[in-house]
Amino acid sequence: MGDLASLFGAPMETAAEIEILQSRMILNKVIDSLDLEIDAQPHYFPLIGRFIARMRSDLEEPAPAMLGLDSFAWGGETIEVATLNVPENLVDEKLTLVAEKDGGYQLLDPDGAILLKGKVGESAADHGVQIFVRALSARPDTRFTLIRYPLDKILKKFSEDLKVSEQGKQSGIISLSYEDYDPERVANVIRHIEDAYVRQNVERRSAEAQQSLDFLQQQLPDIKSRVDAAQARLNAYQMKQGSVDVTKETELVLQQSVDLETKRLELVQQKQQALQRFTAQHPAVQAIDAQIKGIEQEQDQIKKRSSNLPETQQEVLSLMRDLEVNTQIYTTLLNSTQELQVAKAGTVGNVRIIDYPLVPDKAAKPKAALVLAASLVLGVLAGVAYLFLKKSLFHGVDKPDELERALGLATYAAIPYAPTQRRLATAVRRRAQGVHILAAADPTDVAVEALRSFRTSLQFALMEAANNVVMFTGPTPGLGKSFVSVNLGAVLAASGKKVVVIDADLRRGHLHKYIDVSAAPGLSDYVAGNADVVKVIRPTPVPGMSMITNGTTPPNPSELLMHERFAELLQTLSSKFDLVIVDTPPILPVTDAGIVGRLAGSVFMVLKEGEHPMRMVEESVRRLRHAGVQPRGAIFNQVGARGGGYGYYSSYTYSYQSAYQSEKR
Repeated sequence: MGDLASLFGAPMETAAEIEILQSRMILNKVIDSLDLEIDAQPHYFPLIGRFIARMRSDLEEPAPAMLGLDSFAWGGETIEVATLNVPENLVDEKLTLVAEKDGGYQLLDPDGAILLKGKVGESAADHGVQIFVRALSARPDTRFTLIRYPLDKILKKFSEDLKVSEQGKQSGIISLSYEDYDPERVANVIRHIEDAYVRQNVERRSAEAQQSLDFLQQQLPDIKSRVDAAQARLNAYQMKQGSVDVTKETELVLQQSVDLETKRLELVQQKQQALQRFTAQHPAVQAIDAQIKGIEQEQDQIKKRSSNLPETQQEVLSLMRDLEVNTQIYTTLLNSTQELQVAKAGTVGNVRIIDYPLVPDKAAKPKAALVLAASLVLGVLAGVAYLFLKKSLFHGVDKPDELERALGLATYAAIPYAPTQRRLATAVRRRAQGVHILAAADPTDVAVEALRSFRTSLQFALMEAANNVVMFTGPTPGLGKSFVSVNLGAVLAASGKKVVVIDADLRRGHLHKYIDVSAAPGLSDYVAGNADVVKVIRPTPVPGMSMITNGTTPPNPSELLMHERFAELLQTLSSKFDLVIVDTPPILPVTDAGIVGRLAGSVFMVLKEGEHPMRMVEESVRRLRHAGVQPRGAIFNQVGARGGGYGYYSSYTYSYQSAYQSEKR
């Protein structure tokens, strides 16, 4: 197939040599020479640590730790581990080496337990682990990660990082490339692969020469004895017959016979040598047999010609032919033996290294410009895709006109989300001491100004209401109903109104946390008959505003709210206060808001901007209406909390801020 190999794109010899370069015979030698089964790397700070260390790679001493993080490597650290033998359970596991003073170190297992203590330049062993650290340069407490890889894993990684290909088409020149994050190791790996490849090539040629030499040395004594015997027979015949003249015809027949017999014997030797590698049915052996058969046919023709010679000439011809043939074969074997001895002793194979590797002066990848461009493109595409999916799959109500068109509900207020509100909400969740009412802590906040605007709209709404009871509810928890209730009460009280705020969420109410008091006694205790109205109405730090907390958590909140004592309480409070504000649970999880809403003159839905789809708001309104409650309008709370700005309500916010600046001036 050698003559046909060009039809398949490359000579068979080149393809075979490429496979040899990628074979375990070569790679195992490189792995052993460079200790590639042992991976010892400094422990860098996540994300940016390796980059910082690479920028300081030219330091002669380890760089000082940044931000007091002594366990990380920050540049200039080096380690060389010559030996690392571990038990089977620690193979391919991350061990930690902690540098100590004066060249000492500790080796920790994956769980942080100490395996052994050692010193640089000395072998150490304990717990089935043996290690020899040849060199270590690092600050005390600096950590290194050590891994003993299994041979099959390192071979697989080696094969992935090593690329072997023919340079050009049918050039016979093979190119090697290897990728690694260490420039020195890249050059060392290629250099060791080349050396191992050339060495095995020389050893292979030497082994082939030795095999042929052994065969020839076995044949030489036999051929030498045949030469001596032929010489002896010729001498004996000449002594017996005397001097015999050889005619020209006899010389011609002799020369032809010698040439043919020499070729035949050489082919016989080639066949014997081939039979050491192949069977008798191999094409190479059969080809030699065919050549021997052809020579034997020519020899038969020579014998017929020699039979016409005189008897004396025939005998001399036979004896001289045997002597000449055996002499030529013996001489040829001696020459071949000397050539094979020279080849065996030589150190040059049939391959050579054209270029040795150089240490790379810059990284092959990642390409900074390409990565930056791809990152920008992918970032833009990912952002657009996210916004598109968010808009398509979860479109929350964030515009008043959508609500008015779908449900006929007017928007009474849009309350922006302020940083102070975030801080106070955190304090409420943590039960911090003090008053956490935004209207009292920061009366000039934009959210408080929005509540003042709602106060004005509410006064007109109350003119058409059956009573002065205002209820707030919403579709789900976490909308800020309690925030709106308590801060609206504070804003109304600041305007001279006498206000009471009722926490009607008997399950999870938390209005008491805003003024740092206990929940009991409260509304549930009064309705159950365990407390009178005087005890449950509590004053607050805001002048003019009182509060009724939710009280002790009852087993039947809905039944308590349906009790006549609750209705009587609202009537009493309505006559004593200018405004009664009731904070109720969300309408979708429970029915409490529908019960309280029938007793309130004005009911408002609190919505978080962009939080709830229209179908959820529609279901909330539908449940209220089925309970006999007609919502008067909606309040958008936490405007700008999702997107970082006020969006649709930016003009409102601008007006609020301008008003505050005027008041401050």
